[in-house]
Order: sequence, then C-alpha cells, then structure tokens
Amino acid sequence: MKHPKVVKAFLILCAIIGIYVGAGLLFFPVQFQAQSHIVIGENISQLSETRAPGAAVFFTSIVILLGVFRVRWMETSLLLSALFFLSYGIGRMLSLLIDGMPDQALFAAMIIELLIGLIALVLLI
Repeated sequence: MKHPKVVKAFLILCAIIGIYVGAGLLFFPVQFQAQSHIVIGENISQLSETRAPGAAVFFTSIVILLGVFRVRWMETSLLLSALFFLSYGIGRMLSLLIDGMPDQALFAAMIIELLIGLIALVLLI
C-alpha cells in the first residue's frame, strides 16, 4: 500500500459507519428503521429479517476495523469495504429503478454507499 495512513483512516470511517448501522439494525431495529420511516412494529418475522443483516453488517465491520491494526488484513478489509458498500448501494439503486424513490435518507445512503465503495476499489487497486 502506498499510503497506509490514508487507507487506515478510510477503513476507520468504513468500520464506524458499518458498526453504527449494524448495531442499530441488530440491537434497535424498530427505532433504527423508524429513522427512515420504515415501520416494523411487533412483527417478529420482520424483526428477524432486520436483525440478521444487521449482524452481518456489524461483524463484517469488525473485520474491516482489524485491517487498521493488522497490515496483513488491510487488503482484505478494503475488499470487504468495497463489497459491503457497493452491494448495498447497487441494491438500493436497483430498488430505485424497480420500485421508485425511497425516503430521502435511504437515497442519501445509496449515494454515500456507492461513493465509499468506489473509493475502496480505488484504494485496493
């Protein structure tokens, strides 16, 4: 890596975002989704379907954070960041095309996810 300090700072940003989103979905799904006008209510199946990806996001972000402390993991952390953010961004873009415009917060999330995912790819290359 040519600029390890830049990469480490970027990975910290990715991990913070992922840990925040993952923890929100995993531990506070009703409140977290309500921020984007998504109503889960007491639907146990919907809670399960929200917590499961929350756990995936949370633990993937922990692995991304490890790349800050272990040089050998830095490339893996960048790859995970690219996959994680681009997959969410592309999924939201597809939903935008198929389903229509979501809440403004989710549209903004799509833009940020695509941007961060592309930056991760550039740093990886």
